[in-house]
Amino acid sequence: MNIFFHRFYLKPKIKLNHLSSIEVREGVFLKSEQAAGVGYTEYFPHPELGDLGVNNFLESFKQQKHESQKKALYFLKPEWSRLETNPSFFNHQLFREGEKLESGTIKYKIKDKSDCLLNLPSGIQSIRLDANGLFNMNSWIQFEKKIPPQHWKLIDYIEDPLSDEEWQNIKLPTARDFVKGTPFEVNIYKPYREFFPVNSKRVIFSGNMGHGLSNYQAYLELLGRGNLKDYHGLLTPDLYESSFDIFTGSFRDGFRPEMNSLKKYFEELKDKTWTPL
Repeated sequence: MNIFFHRFYLKPKIKLNHLSSIEVREGVFLKSEQAAGVGYTEYFPHPELGDLGVNNFLESFKQQKHESQKKALYFLKPEWSRLETNPSFFNHQLFREGEKLESGTIKYKIKDKSDCLLNLPSGIQSIRLDANGLFNMNSWIQFEKKIPPQHWKLIDYIEDPLSDEEWQNIKLPTARDFVKGTPFEVNIYKPYREFFPVNSKRVIFSGNMGHGLSNYQAYLELLGRGNLKDYHGLLTPDLYESSFDIFTGSFRDGFRPEMNSLKKYFEELKDKTWTPL
């Protein structure tokens, strides 16, 4: 197998999490050439949350030391670059203040320890909070007291509530993503950096907040292994100055890749400048 790479850069419109900035972010496409055909994948890391940076990812890729590298090699099989658009899946809305509410199920990233969730609109049926390890136990207790009563009963789970891994005193249902805390009820699964958690009771597929290819391959894995009746988090639209939408649909009816956009996307991958790894 011959492997090639192409670096790309995205300029955020907003901070992606409370640890990030709006500086340009780097990702990388990989291409494989093998007897079975050509395959592609994407790696778009979040180093501030523990991912390998692009340089480290590429420099040690052949040694396959990290799970994210092993998963990228897995996605480089040509079968993961096939064109498929059915069926649809449901996606929660990554909600930001001032936006129009389009989905009854929202994900809300807590901005800081003083964020009291006071400006969420009416009409929400389910709230998924994401703290990205913002709190310690003492500051979390203070935050819990500030959650408006009308929101408390709507909270589906809190993702990565604490920076430490002892979550037994969290009153809300917990979801584990970057912080490997316990106990937890929900596994936030990011296909770009790990393999499917087969022993988890509830798995929410989550995108890498990067380019479109990773989300498309996560969609293909969702079709085979995920719960299509649940709401997932593959799509995080309008985060960057450039746009590369390959999905069509709505929060009410669900989303699926649009075939013409998908074909165009893979044609553009073919035309990129590829460097041997």
